[in-house]
Parts: sequence; C-alpha cells; structure tokens
Amino acid sequence: MSNAERFITAYARIERKLSEIARESKYIPFSQLLYRCVNQNRVVYANQQSLREYNELRNAIVHQRGRENEIIAEPTDSVTEDIERIADLLEEDDNILQFCSRPLRTVKPDTPIKEAFDLMDELDTSKIPVYEDNTYKGIVTLEEIARWALEEEKKESSVSEILVSRKKERVLFLPHTSSVDSAIRAFESAMKNGQNLLAIIVTDRGNLNEKPLGIITVADLPKIIKAFA
Repeated sequence: MSNAERFITAYARIERKLSEIARESKYIPFSQLLYRCVNQNRVVYANQQSLREYNELRNAIVHQRGRENEIIAEPTDSVTEDIERIADLLEEDDNILQFCSRPLRTVKPDTPIKEAFDLMDELDTSKIPVYEDNTYKGIVTLEEIARWALEEEKKESSVSEILVSRKKERVLFLPHTSSVDSAIRAFESAMKNGQNLLAIIVTDRGNLNEKPLGIITVADLPKIIKAFA
C-alpha cells in the first residue's frame, strides 16, 4: 500500500471518529467536524493544527490528479505515520480506568495515622481515601498528616481525626465508563474556579457509596496528557 493510500485510509478513520464524537450521522465537512470536536476530545485538541493541514493534503491527494489520473501528492513517511498515530489514538479505548491507580488501596476511619502514612509511603502517594463498608468517609492527605504531626500528644490518633472535609466537591466520583477527557476537564475546571479537587475516585456508577475501583490525582495528569498528545 502506498503512502497516499495509507494516508487516505487513516483520514477516513479519523473522519469517522470525529462524526462519532460530534454525534453526527449526516455528512459534515471535515473542517466543521474538527471545529465541533476540538473542545470535546483531548486528541483532537492536541493535534488540531496537524489535522487542519492533513485535511488540505487529503483534498490535494483526492482532487488533484495527473493526466493519467495518477496521484500527484504523495505524503512523506513521517506525515503518513503521524496521521496513522492520530487515528490510532482516536480509536483507542480512552476509558478512565486505564489511567487510574489500581487496585485502589484505602484505609478505615479507625486506622492509626502512622499506619496510613506508611501505606501512603509504600504507594508513593500524597492522598488516600477513607472507606468503611464501601462507604466513602473522606480522604487523608500528607498535608493533614504533617499538621497532625506538629501537634503534641497525638501519637495514638486515628485517621478519623484528620479527615479532610467530607464535602463531595473536594473529591469527584465518576463512573468507570467515563472518558479520560472528563477527568482532565474536571481538574481544569476546578483550577479555573479556584477550587482544590483532591482526587477523582472511579466507581461502577459514579456513586459516593460504592466500592472504589481506582483513583486519579493531579499527579497523574502529565502522563495522561502525554498519552494523548
């Protein structure tokens, strides 16, 4: 298969995926699809300039032919490989669970703080959720543990004494079917509004009192964004 044929195949895959993202069943020009999807999908957003250029190249390949109807615009290897990369990214399963820390380790309200700290150190994390009988009770952070450590006569304290506010807005719950984009947008929205979203906890249906399946924190964002760039 020539580079031109590979390019057109990848372009068609991308166009198909853009139609799905835009939830559009009738034909819409590629440029309009791109405009509608750029703020809905992380891959499209990160590669929007390349996609605009590839749209122009595709038109040249399809509409500009020689006297014998031969293709006169043959994409380079690097361009062909790049458009195939974008098509692959768009078609990948971007289910949120693939980027979660799993299995999710938790502590109980009566877990000694020292034990919670040791577990956080083992997991190399700064936050750990607190559950009791699959019911969310709050979240413990290294910052809270540090504050506790500075106080006197607290060596036998349990996690319940330093739970971060149980307000739901501090921790977002999403169903396991959520997209990665929804997680990224949640962190971005919180930052824009001056809020501190400590973590996203993923459950079966996104309910507060369900078994946690995984967790995403701000520290996970760089690897997530890199995967879709």
